[in-house]
Amino acid sequence: MIASIRKGASTGAGLGNAFLSNIRAVDGIFQVVRAFDDDEITHVEGDVDPIRDMEIIKTELKLKDIEWVEKAMDNMKKTTRSLGSTSLADKAKKEELVRVDFFFLTCFLRFCVLGYD
Repeated sequence: MIASIRKGASTGAGLGNAFLSNIRAVDGIFQVVRAFDDDEITHVEGDVDPIRDMEIIKTELKLKDIEWVEKAMDNMKKTTRSLGSTSLADKAKKEELVRVDFFFLTCFLRFCVLGYD
């Protein structure tokens, strides 16, 4: 069990990146959020709101995924810059980058900007 994701975790707040790298190492996620009030148990956001907490988790996971894909895209772009333009293999790699870049932008708009899940 991995606990304690909080708003800003994708940028290092709370357990931050350590939490999110642990998440990346698992095959599945079972999400449990607190839905009860207890004055003796503090909540990182100050009050109990399970819907807000689920949104925070979803948002932080999306932000970390975007960061991971952007890093992979940057590495791919660096690799394709050094390719020539005469061999079919190099041309294919450059075309692949264009398709992957388009796919990423489409998914980013669909899932993150427009809010589709």
